[in-house]
Amino acid sequence: MAKDYYSILGVSKTASETEIKKAYHKLAHKYHPDKAGGDAEKFKEASEAYAVLSDKDKRSNYDQFGSAGENFSGFGNMNWQDFSGGGYGNFSDFNFGDIFGDIFEGFSGRTQSRNYDRRERGSDVQIDLEISFEEMALGTKKTVSLYKLKKCAKCGGRGAEKESDLEKCSFCGGTGKTERRINLGFGSIMQKSVCTHCQGAGFTIKNKCSNCHGAGVTKEKAEIEITIPAGVENGNILRLEGRGEESRDGISGDLFIKIHVREHSEFKRSGRNIILERELDLTDVIAGTEIRVPTLRGIKSLEIEAFTQNGDLIKMEGLGIAKGIQGEQGDQIVKIKVRRPRRLTERAKKLLEELKKEGF
Repeated sequence: MAKDYYSILGVSKTASETEIKKAYHKLAHKYHPDKAGGDAEKFKEASEAYAVLSDKDKRSNYDQFGSAGENFSGFGNMNWQDFSGGGYGNFSDFNFGDIFGDIFEGFSGRTQSRNYDRRERGSDVQIDLEISFEEMALGTKKTVSLYKLKKCAKCGGRGAEKESDLEKCSFCGGTGKTERRINLGFGSIMQKSVCTHCQGAGFTIKNKCSNCHGAGVTKEKAEIEITIPAGVENGNILRLEGRGEESRDGISGDLFIKIHVREHSEFKRSGRNIILERELDLTDVIAGTEIRVPTLRGIKSLEIEAFTQNGDLIKMEGLGIAKGIQGEQGDQIVKIKVRRPRRLTERAKKLLEELKKEGF
């Protein structure tokens, strides 16, 4: 009796290729024989079902005749040993890069379907940079000094005193990688990994460079100019591509700058606006006046209209945070606080009495 491959994978007969693949990966992770609690028989069964249902022709034959065709006749009755040799050793009907590519990444970290690249990238660098409130609001440029790795200028990253001091690694034959066969029970795959003897370089050094002592990189001081955009938020991280540490292959990582904005003694931020509080005498807000207030662009005059109320907000257009990437321009908002007198002189009391007579 033919097996119900759809039932084995737990999908419907109308399941898409994506749904079939997802269901198989879930079962393969669960039942893989190398995992604790794995089940070799169920793993083989799920693999058999996926090998049929993931192939359009085999799936079509299976849907019509209950069989995938001659290549799969008797498949379910074979033992694990039958898959490790004999007539089925080449696995011509299996696409291991597709079936196992995602699964074995979880066990070995790298699969045979991945391309191997010996060229190394330098490490990323993160620094902290403190700027003033004014620099945040208007934007600025800063130059920072830091020590970072750079490809050795003397040996060009070889790590050897001269070219002839480089010898091909005897462990990997100069490839920088080693291979080992992983037995899956019903076959095997080749796993590639970095050669531990030469650390992937493909060569060993007979006489190390006197400048970098074989590392291929040296610690150098760098002066880097950083453009801080107007309106950057406290805690934002800016990225400068290729300004991090350099590898012996000359490939640089990135520089990440975490911004810290100092608080201001008078200004507060609200989006792209700047808030400033100003306390005025009662007579100033009743009669109106003109005052001088600080802004990010110097001292400016501000007219206070008569009968301005406590808590009123007066906008100073265009004096907030400078235009950002999207062209927004902030304003400065002055919040008025009315200073109330705590005591009155006799003369003040008489004047207030006069005001009352006038209807105030």
